[in-house]
Amino acid sequence: MAIVIRNSIQEITLQLLQYIHSATAKSGSCGVILAPCAKTNPKTLEQAKGLMSKNDASLSVQLFYDDPNQVLCAVLDGGTLGSTHYASLVLKDFLQPQHLLQGHLIVSSFPESAKPTESAIAAFLQQAILSKGNEDDIRFYTAAHAETSVLLADPDDLVREFIKIRLDLKGYRVYEAKDGQEAYEEFVRRLPDLVITELNLPIMDGYQLIRSIQRHDSYEGKVIVLTDKQLSENRSRAYESGAADYVTKPLSISELEWKIKRLTSNS
Repeated sequence: MAIVIRNSIQEITLQLLQYIHSATAKSGSCGVILAPCAKTNPKTLEQAKGLMSKNDASLSVQLFYDDPNQVLCAVLDGGTLGSTHYASLVLKDFLQPQHLLQGHLIVSSFPESAKPTESAIAAFLQQAILSKGNEDDIRFYTAAHAETSVLLADPDDLVREFIKIRLDLKGYRVYEAKDGQEAYEEFVRRLPDLVITELNLPIMDGYQLIRSIQRHDSYEGKVIVLTDKQLSENRSRAYESGAADYVTKPLSISELEWKIKRLTSNS
C-alpha cells in the first residue's frame, strides 16, 4: 500500500484548488484573498463573512482559517480582481482594529489573473506566508507579470498611490520612493525591471538618479521620466542622462501603462 505524505502547504493548496475549481465551474470566475492572521475563532469568521457579503451581495463568500500556516482564506464565487480588491479593503478594516492581521493581504482572481494550477496556488500562498511581519497592506498576485517589477519615485503621495494601485491591478510588483536618495537605495536593493521617476526629487534629483542608475554595471532595465517639466530642454537633458522614455503630467495612465508594457516586453 502506497502512503502519500503531504506537507501543510500542499494540503491548503489542494483545498483552495477545490474551492476555486468549484467556483469557476459554477460562476466562471473566482476571487481569493489570503491574509496572514493570528488564530481566529468561528464567530470572528462569521462576522467577517457577513461584512464582506453585505459589501457586495452578488458575491458568495466562503471563509476558512488554515491553522498550520496561520492564513485566513476568503473565496468569492464570481469575484473579479476589481470586486475582490474592494472586498479585501472591507476585510482589512475588520481585521486591523482587532490586531489580527500579521502581514499583507494578497488578492487574486482566477482565471483572470492566473490559471488555477497547483503551482500557481502554491506560489500565491507562499507570497502570503512570506509577507508575515510586514506592514498591513494589500498586494496582488498575477502570474502574467509575476517577474516584472517597477520602482516608482515621486515626492507626491497621491501620485504614487494612484499609479501603484493601477499597476498592482495589472500584476506588476511596485516599490516606492519619495526622494532620489531613497529611490537609489531601493534600486540597488531591488534591481527592478523598470524605474519611473519624477525629475523634481528632493536630495537627489531625477537627472542624478538616472545617471546613477545607468552607471550600475549589472542593470539592464529602463527608466521612464514622469514629470510636470514640459520644456524641450528638460526632455533633451533627461534623454542625455539615459532615460528611455518621457511622459508629462497631467498623467495619462493608459499612456504610461502602454509605455511600461512596451519597455518591459522589449527587455
